[in-house]
Amino acid sequence: MMNNFKQLFKGLYVEFFWSLALFCSLFIKAKKSANKILVLPAANLNGGFGEDIMITSFMNNFANGTPVCILNGFRIVREDYKTINKNIEFIDGFNDRVNFLKLLLLIKNCSLVYVIGADIMDGTYRVHNSINRLRVIELAHRIGVKAQISGFSVSKNILPVVKAKFIQVAKDVKLKIRDVESYTRMKDFIATDRLILTNDIAFICPDVPASYQSNTYNDYKLWANTVKANGKTIIGVCPNAIQAKKIGFENYLSGFKQLLEGFLAVGDYAFVFLYHDIRPICDDASDSTISHILNDYFKAKSVDCFYTDQIKNGVELKGYVSLVDFTITGRMHLGISGLTFSKPMFGVSYANKFEGMVKLFEVDPNICLIDYDKLSESKEKIQLFTKNFESIENSVKKNIQKVKLETSNNYTHG
Repeated sequence: MMNNFKQLFKGLYVEFFWSLALFCSLFIKAKKSANKILVLPAANLNGGFGEDIMITSFMNNFANGTPVCILNGFRIVREDYKTINKNIEFIDGFNDRVNFLKLLLLIKNCSLVYVIGADIMDGTYRVHNSINRLRVIELAHRIGVKAQISGFSVSKNILPVVKAKFIQVAKDVKLKIRDVESYTRMKDFIATDRLILTNDIAFICPDVPASYQSNTYNDYKLWANTVKANGKTIIGVCPNAIQAKKIGFENYLSGFKQLLEGFLAVGDYAFVFLYHDIRPICDDASDSTISHILNDYFKAKSVDCFYTDQIKNGVELKGYVSLVDFTITGRMHLGISGLTFSKPMFGVSYANKFEGMVKLFEVDPNICLIDYDKLSESKEKIQLFTKNFESIENSVKKNIQKVKLETSNNYTHG
């Protein structure tokens, strides 16, 4: 009862300040001399590695030294960002009690508002996450501040209330869609002249060796070189704690073990167990927790494995991914990091997130994807993937530069 009351109060609070901000936007206009960019990440920068590589892509390909404010939900200071991104400031307040009037006054002093779309825009992860981001775009437009949304995807089941908001915002801002499948879904209710087909901005995140040079990385590089010298193929493995939460931790762990054992049955493989999120998502477990357990399990079976808990962000992780031969991943952005090095991906997919992306590389999703709740039925998928591996690898190598080039329109159109 008390929890319901709190949620109701939060909702009324947000709606009150949204209405007040709309009214005040009739009288407030953008500051002409503003030289600051406001960026809304797809999620708080507190352990999601996908956010790290998207922010770094933005900083390196668009910001061009302009001061950038990252708007999180709560106070976050990322010391590890100092070796990656300069001229960056962290501010807070974009949460389930967002004060839109306060946000309006912040937007007034910016030259650009940039919303990183990714997979947060269709209501899948909570309706208010999507609606409030679109409201920020609307406020910026009303007072004359430029606004853009980076390429995003939508699932098959996009909510009607989100559709309605997209239709409204698309009158002012062109919507960038990061895969063909999502583009097809969006053009059912948005005119095509208001849509731009692009790719995920993570495809042009730079490799930053300074972020991953360490004793731990040197140990990993030595391990990788030794394993390859012994004729083994290295697989970068990344589970997804969100998937584990949906079907149960033990069920997911068992399925992943069966999947990896299926690969071991058909080839001479070694595993580096990675992660793309260090936040506790499935009770106390993160991606890293699951990777640690899998590492211990397969090491006990005398499989060549490597795991470290010292990787701090997604840019640093790219150094580890660069040395694998291909990835098995429940996290799309880890798969993207691998693809930027022309490493094929076997995707453990969910929410229609992977299909459109693999088609960018002229690869049939049926031979490289498996649903996360069907890992125990992976034998046929493994056979298809390994049988077609050379063809998949050639397609990735052939298309990666084109994909990167197409991704640049995340920053050239609004």
